Amino acid sequence: MIGSLPPELLAVIERSSAAELVTVDGAGQPVAWPVRPGLRAGEGCIDVRPEGGVADADADAHVALLFSHPEGVGLARPAMVLIQGTARVSESGVRVRPERLLAWPAGDLDAEPELFDAHIEEVRSAHNEEPETGHAPAEGGPEAWDERLDALGAGVLAFVGPDGFPFAVRVPVRPDRDAALLRIEADPVGAPIEPGPACLCAGTVRVRGDLDELAGRWVLRPHRTAAVHLRTSADAR
Repeated sequence: MIGSLPPELLAVIERSSAAELVTVDGAGQPVAWPVRPGLRAGEGCIDVRPEGGVADADADAHVALLFSHPEGVGLARPAMVLIQGTARVSESGVRVRPERLLAWPAGDLDAEPELFDAHIEEVRSAHNEEPETGHAPAEGGPEAWDERLDALGAGVLAFVGPDGFPFAVRVPVRPDRDAALLRIEADPVGAPIEPGPACLCAGTVRVRGDLDELAGRWVLRPHRTAAVHLRTSADAR
């Protein structure tokens, strides 16, 4: 599956030293984890070792893996590749087998993402044809501002699509302390964003809360902010 990507997009996966894995916990909430991916080209899968994320991956086999770190790839264009697939959990980590690949070759969130290696009906229509299963409702409750949010300028926004698969995309973010909101400064074309639970992973900071639409723009209402740590390949041994 992965081998059918154009060379410049395959390089994003092959040479990336970091990615974000999105799992869905037992309550239907998306959780993003920074990981170090290991491509197993001969087996058509990717091995990752998230910090503490194995239990969440076990709760729902649907996962997403976003490659969006051009500085670690050495490419002139900030391409993004999203893999949606199923996960098999073991004691050593999570193995992701792709079912659908989407790519923004130039990282342009205003352009329709290219669809690769999906079901034949999706290739023909260039859109997701999975039945809609819905996602967990918004948590609700008061916003909880954390001083670490003041420094955020971008991050990986993760949520659950209407087909039950998590979806992730790197977006610019503008913190609004007075309103206790993270304002999403983009509306990515082709991303199935809906109001509901979401997670933003930015470096070593993870924010969980609710996506909402306010005055025609997306905002994240933060409920919980925590520190996350990227495991190295040595940690996984």
